[in-house]
Amino acid sequence: MSLRRTAVSLAFVFCVVIVEAGDVADFTITDARSSALGGPHTALADDFLTLHVNPAGLPFVEPHFSYAALSAGASGPVFTLAGIVIEGVAGTDLTTLLASPRVQESLQGIHARARLSGPLAFGFAGGGAGFGVYNDTELLIRATGSSRLEIRLGERFLLRGGYGFELPVPPGWNSRAAVGVGVKGFVRGDSVIATSFLTLPSLVDSIGPDLLSESPFELVSGLGIDVGLRFLWRDLLAAALTLDDAYSPYAVVAYQTLDGFLESTESPPPAYDRYPRRLNLGLAFTPSLGAAERYVQDLKVLLDYRDVLDFWTNPAGAENIVLKFGLGVEATFLRILSLRAGFSQGLLAAGLGLDFGFVELNTAMFGTELSREPGLRPVYNLLVGLEFRG
Repeated sequence: MSLRRTAVSLAFVFCVVIVEAGDVADFTITDARSSALGGPHTALADDFLTLHVNPAGLPFVEPHFSYAALSAGASGPVFTLAGIVIEGVAGTDLTTLLASPRVQESLQGIHARARLSGPLAFGFAGGGAGFGVYNDTELLIRATGSSRLEIRLGERFLLRGGYGFELPVPPGWNSRAAVGVGVKGFVRGDSVIATSFLTLPSLVDSIGPDLLSESPFELVSGLGIDVGLRFLWRDLLAAALTLDDAYSPYAVVAYQTLDGFLESTESPPPAYDRYPRRLNLGLAFTPSLGAAERYVQDLKVLLDYRDVLDFWTNPAGAENIVLKFGLGVEATFLRILSLRAGFSQGLLAAGLGLDFGFVELNTAMFGTELSREPGLRPVYNLLVGLEFRG
């Protein structure tokens, strides 16, 4: 395969899936609005994402359909990789380019992800119930040692459903309370290519159908249950608690080759495990703006403390307490423009949204910490998404 064709192929991958990040859990989706607000917030219940974050928020959401959604994102040194691709298109010899000290240094510790979510993305949420069906495609390039690279190309299908109902509250409280249960399931397939920095040029030269068909393939599937509570006081302050993955087992089947899976010539035994439970707490403050509501129709201040008990439920993977806090602020102007800012995992986030009624455009720039300590291995991400609804 020629250098120009290889470079154009890489450029296509990173430009079609331009602009997300962080390791996204198998049961979740990452959207631009919550990313700009410092991650998902358990006490926020005003859009379709409530189905994924807290099923107890479904009674508070106005019923609406999401007909389709499309989002594209990238994380890691995207601009560095784009520069390498441009050099390749310009005619630089492939072996010389990939073996150069500059490129080899840029691959040290690399963690780059490109993801395209949709167009399969539809569902219903509100009035106490919700469901959704989604798909996404992902390309992940990461260093697995001082001189080793792992390239993963994966496809995932996700289904979610939830039901919430209100609890009786004394009339004098001027409040509402609800409890909810969510169910979820996913199937994911990953083709895994492992190489070293030195053999990367020959790997790129061999790009083609045979490369994937002869590479290891992992099939992962799982089911899960979430539960949640939400309490709203005077339409002013909401408090919420969720227990994610109350019981969420999954299975991994590792095939030696993709052909072995497609042609059923291999039958490896599955390995079973269970996702650790995660207890999350959240607050949402929506003050009345009085005369200012002529220009600012909505203001939200959000605070969450996530995975409260990981030191007990998952001591080997427990994070620094700083990484558990999420803070977000959103203001809506003239009922169309929403400006957002957030703080999550010790890193800043920002974004905006444009609401045209039947379609909403959201963008986000945010950080993700890949280590368990703040600031040791941050990755910055870009995400843009469209949602069509009614």
